[in-house]
Amino acid sequence: MHIEIEEIFHTDNLDRIAVIARSAGHIDRLREQLYAEFMKVACYSTPQQWNRAVRLCETLAIIGWGSHEAVEAHAQQYVNGYPNTFFITPTDEVRFLDAVWKPHDGGMIIDPRLSSLTAMPARTISPVACEKVKLHSQRNWLPKPPVQIVRTLDNCYPSSRAVLQSITTELNPMLLERMRPEEYGNQINRILINCAMSFSDGPHCKTNYIIADESRKLRKSDYYAALLATRDIAEIEREGLYMRPRFDIGPFRKDTGMIYATICFEKEFSHLTVSEQKHTMAGYFMEVVRRISIRQRKLTYNFTPLLTDLLTLLTAWAPPPL
Repeated sequence: MHIEIEEIFHTDNLDRIAVIARSAGHIDRLREQLYAEFMKVACYSTPQQWNRAVRLCETLAIIGWGSHEAVEAHAQQYVNGYPNTFFITPTDEVRFLDAVWKPHDGGMIIDPRLSSLTAMPARTISPVACEKVKLHSQRNWLPKPPVQIVRTLDNCYPSSRAVLQSITTELNPMLLERMRPEEYGNQINRILINCAMSFSDGPHCKTNYIIADESRKLRKSDYYAALLATRDIAEIEREGLYMRPRFDIGPFRKDTGMIYATICFEKEFSHLTVSEQKHTMAGYFMEVVRRISIRQRKLTYNFTPLLTDLLTLLTAWAPPPL
């Protein structure tokens, strides 16, 4: 093993790692050495092996993966609250070992029941009991299509079902396949836009949003009082009314590169035709990213081509109604 590879494990500073990697005499040779080392720990058994894989992914993100499929190494929380470590491509496909860790004799171990291997047919999951160690997560990200439309709840009025299905089957694939992430940069990892729909699934299961007037600059604690000023309590309870802002845009998370935003849709939105709903949604998606571009203008990120590409794709998905 060449000394420059070991040097990347002697510092936690990404700028220093970049200097070490880029000062190598033969980048192509270094890349192959790094990839060979990565493949040794892609089916990791211990936290130390996982953390080594993370550092290798960070370094390969700096010099490029070349002809090899690029992945990112992420550590997050599984649904049961236990740590989850996995590799993922820029198009959100899981690769190699996706592991969930559980407590074991005061330490930790991979839980094979909740873990899986992808694209490694000759390997098996081999849990090794070990002491509890912090699981690292990659701190630099590969350029990737940044905008994704998501939903935390599947509920909606029936007339909006086709529109939401179209987001899944048409719009999101377009955003993944036809954006040009290499033109934007990689300081932003993802912009996730959640659609919060009004719905009624029965007399005791309904949510209908009343959109707050932005010009009033209401705080969240003011919403209920503002709602009471226009609706009586009986109607609020009967119709499941909640006042919310149209756009709720969260901060930029430096540790993950993520920005979360929510768009609320009132009941009246479902009264529009499908083409009108799509066109309205497209305008809202565009507005969210435009506002983010203004708020985050100090980031090293090229929003101009992003906004141009997004407008082109949204217009193709939702042309103006005739």
